[in-house]
Amino acid sequence: MFKQFSFFAIAAMLFLCGSNLTAQEKYLEGKTLWTLFDSLGDTNDWQRTFCELSGCNFYPELNRKNLSYGGTSTAADVMNGTLGRAKMLVALKDSYPIDIIMISNTNDLNFTDPVTGLDGSPDDEPWMQGSKRTACSGIFASREEAEKYCRKNLRRILRETPQEFREAGNMYVFPYYDASSNNGNHIRVLSPSEKGGKVCFRMGRNKRILSIPAGMGLEQTRNWLASQFYGSGWTAVDNGDDSYSISYYIEKNHTVGFDPMDSGLELEITESPTVREYVTYFIGKDASSWRKMKCWTDKISIWSCYKGLMEYLTENLPDAKIYWFMPSYCNFDFDAPGVANPDGSFNEEEVRKQPMQSKWIKLSEAQRKLAEMYGAGVLEVEAKCGIGPHNFREYFDSRNPHPKMAGYERWGWTDALNRVCHSIESRASALLL
Repeated sequence: MFKQFSFFAIAAMLFLCGSNLTAQEKYLEGKTLWTLFDSLGDTNDWQRTFCELSGCNFYPELNRKNLSYGGTSTAADVMNGTLGRAKMLVALKDSYPIDIIMISNTNDLNFTDPVTGLDGSPDDEPWMQGSKRTACSGIFASREEAEKYCRKNLRRILRETPQEFREAGNMYVFPYYDASSNNGNHIRVLSPSEKGGKVCFRMGRNKRILSIPAGMGLEQTRNWLASQFYGSGWTAVDNGDDSYSISYYIEKNHTVGFDPMDSGLELEITESPTVREYVTYFIGKDASSWRKMKCWTDKISIWSCYKGLMEYLTENLPDAKIYWFMPSYCNFDFDAPGVANPDGSFNEEEVRKQPMQSKWIKLSEAQRKLAEMYGAGVLEVEAKCGIGPHNFREYFDSRNPHPKMAGYERWGWTDALNRVCHSIESRASALLL
């Protein structure tokens, strides 16, 4: 009887999805949706479709360039990456109900091998990001010099660390020049803003408006500016003196301009080599092991970060339903030899062999395993949305993992349909127990 009831419940829901959306709206009405995505979620495109169909509440202004942020990863040192944005989400729990969380990051392909898989191991210890602090004054000439200084001085630095900074997940930073890349901007704070107000940074072809707090001194101003997010592809580094650096991931459009508007803030900006960070991470559990050298490392695997992310979310948001979102992934050269069929579709076997596609297969396997380890759901949008090698041209452009609008809309429709049908089935099962 259970199988028969479940089948009819789903069949009825499928009918309602096509003819009357009010059933969906009633079931998920009042639930809130939150997404921790890279660029595949920071434009709010598929979420809009999902919420129209499901009745979920969504806050696009909180999501775009905040909870979802293009060009970021789950790497340990990326403060506006998945880990940092998870902290932003938890900070909202006293102001908003957190019901449904969907997570995706395809930029973690940069840490995935097409043969061995995701960086690290499922057995790695969980690690969750804390805060950063620059441990020196000025910029080293190379990574080797930064690392050498760290190794020579770390014991002293740890001994002199203020007690309030001795927390799990914290990091010390040692800035250095990357002489192979001239995509940087050295920004010196000449005079802080006494009254605060809005300031405008011109980041290449884009603008970034920030509201700077009043009453900060020179060091506070530098720290604050270095902690801001300036857009996809941009990184900011606190140099530990009276300056910080902003760098772009490519040389084109990498220059920064500044308009103080009515703030009174004075900056001096000069072009420079790209500035990067040598980082050492605290892997101890609490302040009691802060000065133990074995509790410091310059390598945190993505697997450690994934596990730390899930433990952090489940501990701080125990009532939220967490799902890993598996999007359609299409990132290869449509004109590559052997991938296209005579009718314009693509050979699925050849597509899977393409470099980024083979990495995606391994990354998605790891994300599914992670979800299983922590009892999270998996939204198999890629498998169920109807987008694939037979019609990639309709929904994607060559060598571009971002779908056309029709692709985003199909994701939202598929996700809403499957989520609601799953809920109806689960509710039917519970009624029969």
